[in-house]
Amino acid sequence: MGWALKEGEPIPVPNPGTGGANPRLLSALLTDFGPAHESDATPGAVVGLPAPVGDASLFIGLRVMSSPLHGPSLCEKWTSGTWSTVLRDFDQRGVWIAATQLTNPPDTRDPLMFGESIITGPAEMLDHLADTGGVESCRRLKGTRVGTGAVEPFPVPPLGTRSFAFRITGSRKVPVWQWAEVVQTPRYVLEIRIPGQWPKPRIDPAVLLPRIAEAAYARAEAALG
Repeated sequence: MGWALKEGEPIPVPNPGTGGANPRLLSALLTDFGPAHESDATPGAVVGLPAPVGDASLFIGLRVMSSPLHGPSLCEKWTSGTWSTVLRDFDQRGVWIAATQLTNPPDTRDPLMFGESIITGPAEMLDHLADTGGVESCRRLKGTRVGTGAVEPFPVPPLGTRSFAFRITGSRKVPVWQWAEVVQTPRYVLEIRIPGQWPKPRIDPAVLLPRIAEAAYARAEAALG
């Protein structure tokens, strides 16, 4: 799909959520990080569940990028994002998903683009989203015409109650599809996803990721703490 947009005009995909946005949750999202700023085309938004899964997947997926790889259903929260697991398994009243995309101008020599999501809801859902059990079963991922890959955890400084990071590796011309970090607190789960970009960023995304996560966590705590 494509849209011809005027500068500053958002992509015309309506928010499929139930009810109005949660203003506190919206204010918890990052709007700036270094040279990256909230996208005019996909500004931060909050989706209140329940919502039509297909419409919600499109609306949120424009803000938080997923990888093209897939494996057992357990792997979806790593390959696609925690938000996709919420839509599949927790599409119920009382669950909220905030999502945004930050980017810098496309003509820059040092590109930066990443997506952020913040999810609130029942404690058992938050525990499930941040549970790393079974990640070893996600080492043989496949995708249509994109080769194979795996979910590879790597260490990052601790944040919140529990935090972990991983890269989604690829093959052929794409050694890494995404770098992601998930942070759990008693009130929400936060996720940052950095897609592979060209030209390559000046700073290794694995180094940049925890810096973004720390900034996102600080803003979320200020808004939701």
